[in-house]
Amino acid sequence: MTEPDLHVRRASPDDRSAVLDLARRALGWAGDERDRAFFAWKHDENPFGPSPAWVATTDGRVVGFRTFLRWELHDGQETLRCVRAVDTATDPDVQGRGVFRTLTLRAVDELTAEGADAVFNTPNDKSRPGYLKMGWTELGRPTLHVAPRGPAALVRMARSREGADKWPAPTTHGDPAGAALADAAIAGHASGLGAPPGLAAPRSAAFLRWRYSFDPLGYRIVEVRGGWCIFRVRRRGPSTEVALCEWLSAEPDPRAVRRLVRACGDYAVGIGLSTRAHGALPLRGRGPIVTWRPLSRPGVPSLADLRFVLGDLELF
Repeated sequence: MTEPDLHVRRASPDDRSAVLDLARRALGWAGDERDRAFFAWKHDENPFGPSPAWVATTDGRVVGFRTFLRWELHDGQETLRCVRAVDTATDPDVQGRGVFRTLTLRAVDELTAEGADAVFNTPNDKSRPGYLKMGWTELGRPTLHVAPRGPAALVRMARSREGADKWPAPTTHGDPAGAALADAAIAGHASGLGAPPGLAAPRSAAFLRWRYSFDPLGYRIVEVRGGWCIFRVRRRGPSTEVALCEWLSAEPDPRAVRRLVRACGDYAVGIGLSTRAHGALPLRGRGPIVTWRPLSRPGVPSLADLRFVLGDLELF
């Protein structure tokens, strides 16, 4: 394929089937109704707005796609209107011919012209060098905190170097988060907690309902001291991991964390948890690497400026 054969354009709703089929062939997605619903939830129903996307075609066939998830970060005074570089795939028949780079740079140019402030993501080891060559900056790893069930669980966790499963492991502990967040009292309490100092996604009722309402992802909610915890259980290699996605309380509750671990898995893991308050241990060097690229707004924050929780990063 020569450069004139490749055409890049903004994706349209008519491209959805071709995009999902390419994700099946290039990324190993099942391409079933669950994947279709997941893609729609993620990119169509987001309260920050539908995801802008681009496709590359040759001879009318979609051979690459690139999708950016809209996201906002607030620090109490101003709002950054960001995008996140998320789903992307290249047809195996044309890999190594610059499709990923061409799609990404086209998107960067158009998003900058449209006024998006910045793009950030957590690329894997394979794709990160490509992003750095296109102007991204590596910010570092948020510190994970882990509460293990015991010494044997620590050993299994140490061996669990692969990524976590996309779909959850089954559990009956707690209640479905989507149904609970439909309760205005719970959603209102959660959104009223406010965010810690720094740039953070706003925990509005609308955001929380969207983020944890897709039932196939298995988000659950339990009451803890002063509020609620949203979690999900997933397999990571030989371990069963309890991901503490949101701690919707101003108070720590180490007993509740221990109960979760005993009921659901080998260990609990979170970001932004106080080690002393929650009885969790810092696990350095294991969190996802965050990268950032300015678009229409100059400047690159430090990782300390960004107040992520696990729910901000664990799925995207």
